[in-house]
Amino acid sequence: MYSDGSWHYLSAVRSPSGLEMSIDNVNVGQGQTLKPSELTLGGEKFKGCIANLYTRRLDLSFLPADLSSLSQMGDVVLGMCRLNPSSQAMTLPAPLLQRPQRHKTIRAQSATKASRCRHPAQHGQYRLSELHSWLSYNIPPEDLNYRPHFSLEVRTRSSKGLLLHVSGKGDISLLALFMANGKIKLSLGQNRIIQHKKKSNDGNWHRVVFSVERNTFHLLVDGIRVTDGALSNDEGSSLDLHNPVYLGGVPKHKTSNGHLIPKESVIGCIRDFKLNEVLVGEPVASRGVSPCLDRLSETGTYFGGNGGHIVLDKYFTVGSRFELAFELRPQHLTGLLFHVQSHKTSLNVFLRDNKVGVKVNDGSGVVSVSVIPHQNLCDGNFHVVTVSKQHKVIKLVVDSVSEQKAGSSSSASYSTTLDSLYIGGISGTTKRNSVPVSSSFVGCLRSVRVNGRPVDFEAASSVVGPVSVNKCPAD
Repeated sequence: MYSDGSWHYLSAVRSPSGLEMSIDNVNVGQGQTLKPSELTLGGEKFKGCIANLYTRRLDLSFLPADLSSLSQMGDVVLGMCRLNPSSQAMTLPAPLLQRPQRHKTIRAQSATKASRCRHPAQHGQYRLSELHSWLSYNIPPEDLNYRPHFSLEVRTRSSKGLLLHVSGKGDISLLALFMANGKIKLSLGQNRIIQHKKKSNDGNWHRVVFSVERNTFHLLVDGIRVTDGALSNDEGSSLDLHNPVYLGGVPKHKTSNGHLIPKESVIGCIRDFKLNEVLVGEPVASRGVSPCLDRLSETGTYFGGNGGHIVLDKYFTVGSRFELAFELRPQHLTGLLFHVQSHKTSLNVFLRDNKVGVKVNDGSGVVSVSVIPHQNLCDGNFHVVTVSKQHKVIKLVVDSVSEQKAGSSSSASYSTTLDSLYIGGISGTTKRNSVPVSSSFVGCLRSVRVNGRPVDFEAASSVVGPVSVNKCPAD
């Protein structure tokens, strides 16, 4: 029952295999694929609130729906919600809340208690590890251009570098937050700069708040407000800033307008990025970024989600025999662990709702095996997993629980070609319908072995997104 007056997150995904629905990040089942039809919100019997509606096609980014542009019938009120006639009306959730991103399903974005383990992950905390590191965000223009109020926290020892960069087309062609000589500065327009007097590159966390009004722009560092910057002719009322919004540096093909503005990123950590007091959510893309781990750490590889993964080129063969062994400690209960795909063969190892699953196609047909361990995967301990294939038999062992299944009796012409091994997720160029779950793994892996040989992540062909190759938080 969901008529409890609380918000619930619902997603429906149509794929070639059918229609899948989840509520509050719990999979409630699959059905037959439906034909496209007219989208209707509400109905004769529905009384309640709908917010944060996103739609997408498989090959496009998530698109926020402008409900005011839709045809309205009956008693519909935009912008406010009243569940009980005697209760006070409440404002709908801000559209920035947990914004869905490219290459990730809506369900993976909702991150409710049902999907996350109780020990907290350090989400939204990123290390900018090189001069060309950056994260990019897409923000609704109406939020970006109407008196925007930004805030973030930064920890660095860099004396110079970009922290935030937004380009514009109007009178104000640039909004940039950056460091110079160890001091945090804010530029609005062509070299119109205000700055904090104290140096902030001391390796400690500093909270930065900045905003734009009609005739002024403001900057506060650790609660200390600097002298406001002045805008003429109500310039702040006619902002024409546009996406993407960059944290850290900007891509090499971009320019940072103004000769006083650095083009390269600070080296350090950024967290708690908000607009109008609401977490902006996940970036749509990133480069040179890894998780920023404050807590005690231990040996392992930490995947911070948001599309983070490792690729080992020409590394794995789905042949007549193989063994893949590893230890995992997840922070989400759904995510892709390993993926191999060739023309005729494939291997997927994944998590779904506290269950470890394996799906193998060796060229003679698909075999699926799953195991629900005796201990909950969210218990904060590492769990040992082994996936093996001996001819047509697939065996999966999680701790002391094992399941196995035999494939087709028909003889397969096994390939000996080495294919790329994706760990923790897949690249955007990979077909999304080729994997059982499209969300990335969040958590730690260690002791990964293929056919008894340790996997050297530091020798990976590529590391994409927030991945800490040799260090995990010691939860």
